Amino acid sequence: MSTSGYGGHSVRKIMKVHTNDPAQSLIRIELIGQVKTFVRLSPGHIELSGKAGQKITSTMTITPVDQEIDFKITQSTARDKQNIRFEIKRNDQDAGSPFYELIVENIKNDPGIYADLITIWTDTSRKIPIRVFGNITQ
Repeated sequence: MSTSGYGGHSVRKIMKVHTNDPAQSLIRIELIGQVKTFVRLSPGHIELSGKAGQKITSTMTITPVDQEIDFKITQSTARDKQNIRFEIKRNDQDAGSPFYELIVENIKNDPGIYADLITIWTDTSRKIPIRVFGNITQ
């Protein structure tokens, strides 16, 4: 059962198990649990809106929710790569938990809309998908 995207919510899965016991040839098992949130994204996605030719950037804060899981970002990539440029900076200066800043810049020169997906991999083997939307006007 994949729990990706269910952080902070409860999940429920019903399974049926077939046995060779004539008295109970079919057993129904119900699994209910709370999915722990791994990371907080603020804002929840990136929006790049503005006029063609202007510098358009947006910043997202990526914060580990659990203080005990101080993950490291190991790799990142954008699916399309034609309309955006991005960088990720780790911030250890804050007195609390360290966090990351994702800075995304529009590089599309002509008017139009686009969508992209930045995927970030961590040393915890979890990946973080980040949606990017662009709306460039004249």
